Amino acid sequence: MNDFENEIRNLKNKIEIKKKDFIFLVSDITKLMFYFKKENINFNIDFFLDTILEKIGVDGTLVLPTYNWDFCKGVKFDYNNTQSVTGVLGKVALKRDDFMRTTNPIYSFAVAGKEKDKLYNLKHSSCFGEDSPFSYFHKNNVKYLSIGVDYKFLGFTPVHYVEEKVGVSYRYFKNFKGKYIDKNGEEKDASYKFYVKDLSKVSMTGIKAKTDDQLISIGAMKKYYFCEENFMSIYLGPALDHLIQDTTINNEKNRLIFPIKNDKIKRSKINELDA
Repeated sequence: MNDFENEIRNLKNKIEIKKKDFIFLVSDITKLMFYFKKENINFNIDFFLDTILEKIGVDGTLVLPTYNWDFCKGVKFDYNNTQSVTGVLGKVALKRDDFMRTTNPIYSFAVAGKEKDKLYNLKHSSCFGEDSPFSYFHKNNVKYLSIGVDYKFLGFTPVHYVEEKVGVSYRYFKNFKGKYIDKNGEEKDASYKFYVKDLSKVSMTGIKAKTDDQLISIGAMKKYYFCEENFMSIYLGPALDHLIQDTTINNEKNRLIFPIKNDKIKRSKINELDA
């Protein structure tokens, strides 16, 4: 076993990946790649994914975001060919036979494992609605695993599920219609509903720093540090329950989730993760 394989196997144990885990993985994998490069070790993305899948086993599930917002701009969505714009892991997964893409043209996922067919067959019209993958993740207490990305600043898309469920004042439903080429290559007209930002009220969704302590206190989050990077695991069942309750009972000023109205905020290169 080479140095890279040893490090990755140590990593999966360090962040407590277990058999039967249902994992929603979000990462800035370039940070891990940079770490290994400094150590003169080649980073193998397929082995990284294989190691996680081996650990969770046949009864586990691994979900990777493969979002693309071009459908909102009138661009045809092609199930087999439209690229993910949310990181290299999703792009690699879409090329593998053991992953299947879910069907939403805006918020799709590459899925491998036990729940693959169930997630593919969710015929939902609202990106964050009760019949969407995000609701499924909530109801099934999926483990949201963040590598090198702080959920409070980037990438925690389930926050928009909370906003839609509660009905925040700074977002509204918008229908997007366009051409959709399905898995079998058949083209059809499609319409999807998206709880979008009211740009007169909000530039992005913020999550307050004290959310960490609250989620840790209820057993919904753990933090780790490995390979010079921060890792977080968030159990979406209790975490989203907590955020939904907080957003429901508190006014906008006191909520953990809040609208940020500064149009000049600098966003990262994958800024649309918080679309």
